[in-house]
Amino acid sequence: MGGDSAGAGMIVSILVTLRDQGLPPPAGAILISPWVDLTHSFPSVAGDSPLDYVPAHGFLHKPSTSWPPPNCDDMRELEDHARGQRHGNAERPSHGHISLDEKVAKPETSSHAESAISGAAAPSLSNEPSIILDGEMIRIKDQIQIYTTNELVSHPLVSPILQPSLGGLPPLLVMTGGGEMLRDEQIYLAHKAANPPKYPPSETCLNENLQARETLARYQGTDVQLQVWEDLCHVAPTLSFTRPAKYMYRSIAQFGAWALARAQKTEIEIMYDDDDDISIISSGSESDAASATSAWKTRTAPALSSIQQQESITQIGKAGDPLPAFRNHMLRERVDRHGHIFPLAAPSELPALQLAPSEIGMIKEGPVRKWMHAKREWDIKFAREKRQVQKQRAKELAAGYELFGDGERPPPSALAARRRKDMPKEEKVKRSWGMSLWSLWGSSHDREILEREEKAHREPAKVLITPSHGGANEPPSKRAADRSRSRRRTVTDMGQTEHQSTEVLASALVPVESDTKHSKVGGSTSGVVSTSTKVEQ
Repeated sequence: MGGDSAGAGMIVSILVTLRDQGLPPPAGAILISPWVDLTHSFPSVAGDSPLDYVPAHGFLHKPSTSWPPPNCDDMRELEDHARGQRHGNAERPSHGHISLDEKVAKPETSSHAESAISGAAAPSLSNEPSIILDGEMIRIKDQIQIYTTNELVSHPLVSPILQPSLGGLPPLLVMTGGGEMLRDEQIYLAHKAANPPKYPPSETCLNENLQARETLARYQGTDVQLQVWEDLCHVAPTLSFTRPAKYMYRSIAQFGAWALARAQKTEIEIMYDDDDDISIISSGSESDAASATSAWKTRTAPALSSIQQQESITQIGKAGDPLPAFRNHMLRERVDRHGHIFPLAAPSELPALQLAPSEIGMIKEGPVRKWMHAKREWDIKFAREKRQVQKQRAKELAAGYELFGDGERPPPSALAARRRKDMPKEEKVKRSWGMSLWSLWGSSHDREILEREEKAHREPAKVLITPSHGGANEPPSKRAADRSRSRRRTVTDMGQTEHQSTEVLASALVPVESDTKHSKVGGSTSGVVSTSTKVEQ
């Protein structure tokens, strides 16, 4: 399974659900910039992230049917307004706050914006979130995340960083942008999964939930490959035409092939491509890449110790290349934009891992202040549009919404809660030419590989006359086998998660000279293509 951002967070919740229900897990999961803490309780969210495209205050959307969803005060006003329309009474009861007409004539002031803020200083599913700022209790009523209501941001299935344990899951690849705003929660996620006892929930959670303590003790650590890519933004593989994205996709392919072979406990055959010409921007040959690597080592050698120089030669692999051995359920890697792998800083040096368990899931002052400031500007800029949306909602509420049966009432943030009885069919979505061109450009290399592979299979066997055969034709079957072997690779699990030492793993990768290029591992033909370069990796 795989996902990015909110999708990656959903993948974690799915994996936890499968684990807790005793259902078979997938072979593994690839989590690209996972968004796993909707309470924004980690330090990197409060700081500045100039290398990320995600705004410091989060995304604020223009008013529409989807956003912003009505808060509790809006719902009371809308219901009163709709009730007055149904009874022909223009006068609407006042609840001690700005009425609908007053909001139309006068946008929310700063003081009202502050009183309309909704957030949680402590994880809670029943109480309206609040936080103390400058000695004043601030209740956050307006929904912060379009993803869910404020009351649910601290639910463990919404923010899986708050799960009692992330152990017992299939192998994970966690890819983090070193310059992204959400990097701390992703780093914490990887370490929490690999070592659940070291990163437990708060004592309050454990004392109030006996099942949480049982879950924490039940599952062993999850095997995690954590890659922090220097200076990259949120979900960097989206920029698929860049060289760093190319290396990220290679790493994804390498992990995915290994995870599939490991789960099936057998070798698998995959198609691979040894062409480095990924796109117009990142085009180049393998020799060019090797030359760049060599020049880079020469420039940096004086500044590196002998140990660092030895470590810095490691390079991102491709599908079929063996992964290193996991240590303490982890591969902790820092990767630069050229695909060079360095060891990640020690846990004691990472700010994300210094938070006490009681601090996880607690909304902090920094993110709230950023959001408040942006919210004030939003209220002024979009006052007219918001008025129009509210008027339309009042009309729809007066006409009535479709119901879902007894006890089924979706929250106001859900469009399903506002399905009109006379709602017309959804209009056909117009094609986005910009996205189409982006997709066409980004997929051109994949198309070339598939066409080249198809052409190779269509080609008839060539007749080769050689003196060694005395003028005889070379058997077509041998020619076909040679061509196939140059484009396919066999992958197998080599015990990387058995926590063996690096020396043992390296000895298993020593090339064996044979006609088939296969080596015996664990009594079976592994088919892993072994070279001296891969042994070094």
